[in-house]
Amino acid sequence: MAGVTDGTFPPATLATERLTLRPFRADHAADVHAVWNDEAYLRFAPVGLATAGADLPLALEWCTSQVEQQRRAGHGLSFAVERRDQGRLVGQVALFGTNWTAMVTDIHYWTAPWSRGNGYATEAVVAATRWALCEQGFARVGLRAVTDNVASRRVAEAAEFHFEGVLRHATLTRAGRGDLAVYSRIAQDLPGMAAP
Repeated sequence: MAGVTDGTFPPATLATERLTLRPFRADHAADVHAVWNDEAYLRFAPVGLATAGADLPLALEWCTSQVEQQRRAGHGLSFAVERRDQGRLVGQVALFGTNWTAMVTDIHYWTAPWSRGNGYATEAVVAATRWALCEQGFARVGLRAVTDNVASRRVAEAAEFHFEGVLRHATLTRAGRGDLAVYSRIAQDLPGMAAP
């Protein structure tokens, strides 16, 4: 837990049965750019999100420097999610909005259009959540999803996040004003983990 002592996540690579979660690289940029311009991604992207509809040079800069700068600044950690059997990017899972005093963080994810419907987001969210709670000592991982984003809410439920309620009119997306469903997992939710 070297990173958490100084208010940053350590660089990490995680493995699941089908996936590898690792730092982003330059060769991910074209796929990231494709996701950022995908209709389903854009529909629920918050208004003003710099990556929504961004060009390839920004995707390259994001993959090669911005995500690492965010990690070093203590803002969070982004994992590129790849299939272990082929190495292609299938999604992203990120810990963000981290409060190092309270040891709470939020989780965000997307799945590339060519990989949807395979359970990759759920698998990656479970791995990153367990890593944050069990190995990094976090007390809570929060998750917020636009209530109309059925796919995102299915991931939250499949990853066994607890539904806590709805924040009404809490976001503005390209689809319009939206409510946010709030979920969380805490260490005690995981098998074998006891209350501190």
